[in-house]
Amino acid sequence: MPRHITFVFPGQGSQSLGMLDSLPDDLVLKYKSQIIESLQFDLIDLIKNGDIEDLNKTSITQPAILLTSFLYYEYITNFLNIEPNLLCGHSLGEYTALLIGNSLSLQDALSLVHKRGLLMEKCEPGSMYAILNVNLDIINDICNKVCKETNLIVSAANINTPKQIVISGNDKAVELVISYLKDLGFKKKIKLKVTVPSHCKIMQKSAIEFKEIINKLPLTLPKYDLIHNRNALISTTINDLKLSLVDQLTHPVMWVNIMEYVKKFNGIIIECGPGKVLSGLANGNNIKKNVYSSSSNNFLEDIKEVI
Repeated sequence: MPRHITFVFPGQGSQSLGMLDSLPDDLVLKYKSQIIESLQFDLIDLIKNGDIEDLNKTSITQPAILLTSFLYYEYITNFLNIEPNLLCGHSLGEYTALLIGNSLSLQDALSLVHKRGLLMEKCEPGSMYAILNVNLDIINDICNKVCKETNLIVSAANINTPKQIVISGNDKAVELVISYLKDLGFKKKIKLKVTVPSHCKIMQKSAIEFKEIINKLPLTLPKYDLIHNRNALISTTINDLKLSLVDQLTHPVMWVNIMEYVKKFNGIIIECGPGKVLSGLANGNNIKKNVYSSSSNNFLEDIKEVI
């Protein structure tokens, strides 16, 4: 076993129909009654047999990815007899990390992220772009300029790597930032397939309502070290933990800082859940010792080889 194992959990955008198919049926069905009791609908059937438009709804995507990542974690750790030294998750993935750390029960975690998704869906629509190969200071300057010119909202939302930063905000403001960047010669960008502009001040009202929900939950501090999106720090009190979760809605995901923290342990990263987005971001932050759980049909052997 290596000196240090970090488990990382993906956020929205990693979902796909059939993303549970690589897992044993007995494991997938093990929690079915708890899932239905928590959500009042059959999330497993939706993932296996549903419509992609339904799965892509924020209030469905969030519990679906959390559940899938949780089941991958259970499968991997039980089979390989390993456990994490450190947990972190990208945006929604932070809630999977809390579940793994026993801060939340499965039922509470599913219910919480479903409600979080519903609140986010109520926000005014907006858009998000991944900007490539542009310094964060330049992006911040242009976002501030556009905010002053339009009295609208746009800001850096995900600081993923030094060369990939996602912006989020009102459609008009976001498009104007893209236009200004193009005028400066920065043309590489990817429009994200979202209608909910996460991690910006558009989420302010949702954050206030979400705080009321969080305050009613029986949260405990995680049993493993868990790094927060908001500040790349570990909470030492429940109040700090709750504040980090509420602030996450309106503040950027500081993934570069999280990866810098992880890097100092010189261990490995296991991306646990659907897709391989976070493995790509690990590479973008010069972390090469990483593996993702959906790497192949033999992903357990792939992970075993790395550890």
